Amino acid sequence: MVKKATMVWTGNERDQQLLSESALADLIPSFEVAGQQNPAFGREINGIIEVADGSRRRQTAIYTQREYRVLVGELDDEQMAWLSKIGNDYQPTSAFERGKRYARRLQNEFDGNISKLAEAENISRKIISRCVATAELPHDLIALFSSPNDLSARAGEALAKFYKAHEDTMEMVVPSLMQRKQSGEKFDAEELLNYIYATVDTRATKEKKVRTFGAGITATYKPTGVAITLKDAPAALLKKIEALLEQHEKEQQVLAKDEIENSLDTLDRVVKIIRSAAIHVEYKLSDTQLQSLIPLARSAISEKTNEAAWIEKIGDEIVRRFVLEGK
Repeated sequence: MVKKATMVWTGNERDQQLLSESALADLIPSFEVAGQQNPAFGREINGIIEVADGSRRRQTAIYTQREYRVLVGELDDEQMAWLSKIGNDYQPTSAFERGKRYARRLQNEFDGNISKLAEAENISRKIISRCVATAELPHDLIALFSSPNDLSARAGEALAKFYKAHEDTMEMVVPSLMQRKQSGEKFDAEELLNYIYATVDTRATKEKKVRTFGAGITATYKPTGVAITLKDAPAALLKKIEALLEQHEKEQQVLAKDEIENSLDTLDRVVKIIRSAAIHVEYKLSDTQLQSLIPLARSAISEKTNEAAWIEKIGDEIVRRFVLEGK
């Protein structure tokens, strides 16, 4: 009944095909015991309820054969998009799913300019690049994980590079693993990645390349990394290598420090905007309520609007969540 009477709004970036029982393990037990605790939000289109926020609850209701409750309103596409994004902020989508959206926006809105997209999304270029790379992986490979969220953007980017380097072998390994999963076998994310790398490497050892740089010095190149062997290397060479690595370490420390400072500055700004919104609607927020609004505030600030618009948007949400629902 739920499956026929409802559908997920097409603008929701969450991949519904990846909502397996294992991906919904955090919801299924509570549904089985007490049913759905929080209603979804949507609109009615030609007799079908189109869900903006609540796709995970919808699929959980289908698996558990429980009642699915949806608050239906007269919502336009902009409001549906906002509700969908807020819902996904509470339970973040995976790097694979975000990468699909970033790739679409790059092509349709930003003419391939990652810097402009990064500014619009209020995240780093590196994160976008990693997510887009992850999104290039085949859907069947992502489905091997218990949840798509188990594959981080960093690990996904590395896996995408590995896949491209061993595509023929991977096309044989993935179906074999899928058969094992369908037979009931469960894969831990780290174990799954290690198995893929080890198995494919074993089948493709001929792709391993070795270069020699003088007597006793070799570099072995693999898709997963480079191993350098130094045997009886001259002291002067070792000092040059150590100096290079020390310089790299310093550069990494500076980058890490900058990222931490930027994150703290952003969080401080977000908190100030939330407090301003609370003052605007004359509501005193608890610390817990303030924390729950951080994803929404981050989303609002990433939009191309001004501070007054952010405050109004967050203020409306404060009223909806804590004033109206509390009555």
